[in-house]
Formats: sequence, structure tokens, C-alpha cells
Amino acid sequence: MRKVGITRFIKLDEVKAVASMVLVQKTHSGTSLSLEDIRQIVNRQCIALGEPPDPEIDIDSTPVAEPEPVDISKVKWRICQNFNDINKVSEVAPTPQGDIASKQQRLAGHDYICVLDFAAGFYAIPVEEESQPYLCFYMEGRGYEAYCRMPMGVQGAPSCFSDLTAQALSDILVKLLMELYVDDGAMAGNDFKELLGRLRMFFNRCRERNLSISPTKTQLFMKSVIFGGARVGQDGIRPDLAKIAVVAEWPVPQNLLELMRFLGLTGYFRSLIKDYARIAAPLTDMLRNLDKPPPSVKGGKRKYRQFLRDHRLETFWEQHHTRAFLKLKQILISEPVLRAPKFDGSPFIITSDGCKDRFGAVLAQRFSTQDHSGEMTTKVHPIAYASKRTSPTEEQYKPYLLEFAALKYAFDQFGGTIWGFPVEVETDCIALRDTLLNDKLSVVHARWRDGISAYQIIDVRHRPGTSNAAADALSRQRSGHPRTDGDGSAWSVSEGWEAA
Repeated sequence: MRKVGITRFIKLDEVKAVASMVLVQKTHSGTSLSLEDIRQIVNRQCIALGEPPDPEIDIDSTPVAEPEPVDISKVKWRICQNFNDINKVSEVAPTPQGDIASKQQRLAGHDYICVLDFAAGFYAIPVEEESQPYLCFYMEGRGYEAYCRMPMGVQGAPSCFSDLTAQALSDILVKLLMELYVDDGAMAGNDFKELLGRLRMFFNRCRERNLSISPTKTQLFMKSVIFGGARVGQDGIRPDLAKIAVVAEWPVPQNLLELMRFLGLTGYFRSLIKDYARIAAPLTDMLRNLDKPPPSVKGGKRKYRQFLRDHRLETFWEQHHTRAFLKLKQILISEPVLRAPKFDGSPFIITSDGCKDRFGAVLAQRFSTQDHSGEMTTKVHPIAYASKRTSPTEEQYKPYLLEFAALKYAFDQFGGTIWGFPVEVETDCIALRDTLLNDKLSVVHARWRDGISAYQIIDVRHRPGTSNAAADALSRQRSGHPRTDGDGSAWSVSEGWEAA
């Protein structure tokens, strides 16, 4: 960083503020399935369980792809620093991102869409010399370093970067027909040569102004892309279905405990599902009619769960149960229950849960609708689901660390959608909530929190386990089952993230 001019050595008597620094592993790639793969999974389940599949999908011609294994040697890291002390006293002009829905609509319906991502965009912004002493960090054995280029985590960085791109592209933006969103840009068209000409104009301008584009994140001439947290393509705007594979892959419950967890997830959104009681009736009736011990059974919660796990369903499960199970899954991964995110300043809600076997998280947002009587009602709709099997290292975490790692995993998975927007966190771990809200932490605890401090967290709420059914169900989806390829257990949320 010093060699390329991002930082410089600074004397102790010049330092005016010091930020803690931590390396955070970037979101893992190669672990998600495509939209076509997800549709294939549901279709194959329908056939296997005796239900009619979607006739538009040719099962034999497009086999389900296996998730690529993660090459740990190619894992990328993000430098995160806690500039909260500086941010609290900084006054920065906000940069509204505009109407994201309108930008998505202008991109939708075209034959080709190109997405371009500015690489290390903030480092393109020089920091004034008088401001550099406030942006310092300490390197053991090396002394103090000051930033000469804008680091991540500074409150004014997004505004400065938006101003930089505006100055570089403002005179050709209309000709480019380009949509900008923080450090992402996109342009669409129906004529290949015409769109290629606009791309050439854009790349030439980036070369002139020393702006860098990430090759790995650039997508050219695509039928559909992810832009602003939603899938945009020829058929319009849809939720990012690549983030709901965890629900599509949900296996048929084998015992009473697995059935209760699935109904916990669907029941969490029952107010959004029309005729939920009727659709779920075969499953809820089975749950009601089977013998269960009272929750206060002698032996406590563990004994109660073991009883439910030992209560097998093979002899009771019939075709109408399968039909209800598949119907609820289809509803959970489609509109109007699942919504595309809105970027009008409304906060996002992350609900996470961690257990010994798995991490689970739900990204949601509040939406207001008008009923037939003209009355406005506000409900929380899911935007994306995430779940992964714990690695052998994570499995050894204490309960408190499991909850923290699950939250870190949620921010990694949903980061592309929530970056730059207010976030409300819900957790059933009081210790985790208190840590996130505490300004006076130990060095170790502060290091953990620094991993998510770059996000704009505006509220942290304790949600008791009894009302945290959605995330709880995802985190315990395959509890007790062995690890399998592609379930996320091959990697940890962040290697070396927690103290040894």
C-alpha cells in the first residue's frame, strides 16, 4: 500500500486519530447455484415426489451443475477500519442514489445488458494533506501509517466517489445511456454494434481518467444480470433467486423436529401467504395429531428435541402432505411473498441465527400496500435467504461466537444489496446485541465488531428465540445430518477472523 501511494509513514506527533484495522475475508465465490439450477432442483423434486413438473423446463438437456469448490489460495481479503470516532464529528453531504427501481426498469426488457464494476474505486480519490493525520492506523513493528487515498469505512467516501464519477463521466453519461449505483454501472441495448460502441467510449474515458474496472466482476452482453440487488433481464425485474436456493433445496421432513422447523419458517411469513391455513393444513394436522410430549418433559429441551427427532414420519407421510410441502416452498421463493429490494432509504432488516450445525439468515424489508378498503398496511417481506453448514472449525465455537459468525455470514451474503443503506439487526442472542451497541469493548471484541462496522447499522434488537422462527429454521435445516459437498462446510466465514 505504501509502495503504490495509498498510505505513507507519519510521525507520532502528527497523528490526530487512530483507527483499528482488521482483515476480513470477502464473500466466497463458487458456492451458489444459478437460477436455472434452482428451477431444476424444484422440478426434480416434483417428479421424484409424484407431482407434475414445470413443462417449460427440459430436465434432460440441462443437468444441475455442481457448485465449484472454493480455492482457498485465491481467497480475497478486505481491509476494514473502524473510523467511528471520525464519522461522528464529520459533516458530509449525502449522495442520494436516486430511484433504483427506475434505473432497473430502464435496463430491463433489452436483449443485452452489461454490468461494470469500478475496482478499488475509493483508492482513486486523493485525501487532502491536512486530512491525512485523521486517517491513521498503527502497524506493529512499523509505526503509524496515514492514508493518502480514501479508505473504506469513512462516512464521506461514497459521496466523494459519486462526485468523482460524475466529474469523469458527466459530459458523456447521456450518450452512454448508463445507470450508476455507488461503484457499479450498467448499460443495456438491443443492437450489438451500437452497445459495443458505447462500451468503447466508456472504456476510453476510464483510461483517460485513470479509473479501474474489475475484470472478474464485469459482465458483458448478458441476458440477465444482478443490479441494485435484483435480477434485471428481458422478462423484467425479479428477486435475486440465486439467494433463495436454500429454500428450494429444502428436503422432505424425515421426522417431527424437521417438520416443525419447516412450518416455523413458513409460519413466520403466514400473513403474506393467501390461504396459508388451508395450504398448510395437511402438515399442521399431522403435527397436531401425532403424539408429542409437553415442552416441560423431564430432561429439558434436549430430551424434548431428541424425542421429536426420533419420531419418524415415513409411515404417516402421504401424497397430500407432499403436495402441501412443495406448494409452500414454491410460494416462499416467488412473488408476492418474496420481493425485490427497494432503495428509497427504507432500512433493511437482517435476522440471523447460528447453531453448532448451521448458520441461517433472512434479509427483509417493510412494504406498505393498500387493501380494498383503502387502508394502508405495512408488512415485512423477505428479500433473500441464506444458510450454510458450519465448518469443522466453526463447529467448535462457543454459542456466543456462533451467533456472531452467523451475523458476519449474513452481512457477507447480503452485502451487495445493503451496502450504503441503513440496516436493522435482529438476533436472539442478548450478549451479541450488547456487544454491537457497546462503545467500550475489549480489543478482541472490538476486532470482531470491526468486521461489520463498515455497514450502516442503525438498530440492534433482541428477538427471543420463540419469535425468531425464520432464521432459526434455516440454521437448523439439516441439523444432525452429515456434511456434503457444496453445503458451505469446506470454508469458514473468515479464516483467522476470531482470535486464536
